[in-house]
Amino acid sequence: MTEPIRIGNASGFWGDRILAAADLVLHEPNIDFITLDFLAEVSMSIMAIQRERDTSSGYAHEFVDVVRSLVPHWKAGSTVRLVTNAGGLEPLECGKACAEAMAELGCPAKKIAIVDGDDILHVLTADPQRADFSNMDTGKSISQIASKMVTANAYLGAQGIADALDAEAQIVITGRVADPSLAVGPCVHHFGWKWDDYDCLAGATIAGHLIECGTQVCGGISTNWLEIPNVADIGFPIVEVEHDGSCIVTKPPPTGGLIDEQTVKEQLLYEIGDPENLLTPDVTVSMTSIAIEDLGHDRVKVDGAIGKRPSNSYKVSATYRNGFRAQGSLTIFGCQAVRKAQRAGEALLTKLSTSGIGFDQTLIECLGTGDAVPLKPRRVDTQANECVLRVAVLNSRREQVEQFSREFAALVTSGPQGTTGYSAGRPRVQPVFGFWPCLIDKKQISVDIQFITAGVAELEPNVAPQQYAAREANPSSERTFKSRRLRSRDSLFAANTLGRIAYARSGDKGQHANVGVLAYTDESYEFLDSWLTAEVVAHYFSNLGVTNVVRYDLKNLLAFNFLLYDVLDGGGSQSMRSDAQGKALGQAILDMPLPCSEDELTQYCNERDANG
Repeated sequence: MTEPIRIGNASGFWGDRILAAADLVLHEPNIDFITLDFLAEVSMSIMAIQRERDTSSGYAHEFVDVVRSLVPHWKAGSTVRLVTNAGGLEPLECGKACAEAMAELGCPAKKIAIVDGDDILHVLTADPQRADFSNMDTGKSISQIASKMVTANAYLGAQGIADALDAEAQIVITGRVADPSLAVGPCVHHFGWKWDDYDCLAGATIAGHLIECGTQVCGGISTNWLEIPNVADIGFPIVEVEHDGSCIVTKPPPTGGLIDEQTVKEQLLYEIGDPENLLTPDVTVSMTSIAIEDLGHDRVKVDGAIGKRPSNSYKVSATYRNGFRAQGSLTIFGCQAVRKAQRAGEALLTKLSTSGIGFDQTLIECLGTGDAVPLKPRRVDTQANECVLRVAVLNSRREQVEQFSREFAALVTSGPQGTTGYSAGRPRVQPVFGFWPCLIDKKQISVDIQFITAGVAELEPNVAPQQYAAREANPSSERTFKSRRLRSRDSLFAANTLGRIAYARSGDKGQHANVGVLAYTDESYEFLDSWLTAEVVAHYFSNLGVTNVVRYDLKNLLAFNFLLYDVLDGGGSQSMRSDAQGKALGQAILDMPLPCSEDELTQYCNERDANG
């Protein structure tokens, strides 16, 4: 039977730690693959701006630095292979830059594969009247924004990656692919799965999903982050995938953070949509039979994912120019700070308006008063002694926004006493990009693979290769394992709130958001099943403009996933809010008051126990 494959992740977003990959290899020299995810929905637009300035740009230049950091390990005999979407809009240029860096540092010869074919801007703009290019959320025709489009990229699957690895590539650089596919490709290559081995592909997809956001599964942004050990040195994750697609999630023993049942469940629910039909280009995954087993020592087994045939379409992420924005912030300190901040923001916008400067959208936030997630109108008479005034504007004309940027600085001398914190200069004017999700038939996409040979072929390792020989996975024997039973957090949340009996994870999907809620106990789940309905959640978030809420149940995980439609004020760079990606909604829902006293809740749970 084929041995398990060990896949780590060393980048969860564009801007993550450059040295994470080298640290993984240092701590886990027998790791087989490292994946690196650089692309969010707006990333391609940023890369398009880069490419306008320099035609050889348009990719994540930081990946070249990652490659540089790994050269000493390759020279020492490491056989670790990389799979990344750092190529962005120009994967070939990214590959060339990596090859140049490797040659400069005398790296042993490596075969770099460039997987391309996701850029379909020419297809969408050539026939904008096609119905299948309509916006998946609104149904509007793409012809409305075709002339303003900047990027259009299909989420490719794992097949190009697997083919490149079959051709003995040591580094695979792609453009846009589905995030989990970065891990599915190595699994298909390693185990020789067929593309209709749906349950295996589903398991690998879940493994890829668990590690795609880097340190998140190791305790990053966990509900109970204050309990996570050594967050200053939080580790990056590894999945040990078996031939049947099941996996064990772990991390290097010396690193900080924590992998247990809770951190794994939190990441499982992150931005998933319908858990019965998690759509990827490789397989449609059902998560409703997944089982979690905490093995201790930062090792959690995950299995039971069920796979079905994928759809005949690729999802497309297109972006278009949609104006300009700027935001500025100042700290206001002293008595009646909130009233002062509100008045200062209003005075600024009034001054601009009387000068003939108007905006399509404006927003004043007094951060520190509940404005990051404004579940109800702000009370300006709050006794807060300080807050951060944040003012944001958006307009189709750049010169209007530039005028705001110039006037904002005047608050330093014309605003209230106690105004401080102005050190970053004038607010920066930034382009706004709209997000356009649509579909394209897979038959219209042609995946292309090119190869580059990089490094110095005749160079010999300068450290004995046996230092990188395979070894058995070390179950963190250096660290004393202390079981962390899932329980209510009496010390972290206010009395009689949802956070006492559940934990959560939230994130965006365009202008919508997923909010996953996970019960600590069976009794809590039964209580929430009857009370925490979609209607209750919709009412709770109604002040954010939510238009609909759908609840998905995962009894196997004691969890619910709520999909909140239109809750993010446009989402991404279009949103005026400080929480444009819905990352704070999980914390917000945990502050929801429970509909009974703590004594009544305890009695209810005891009665359910007694009745079986």
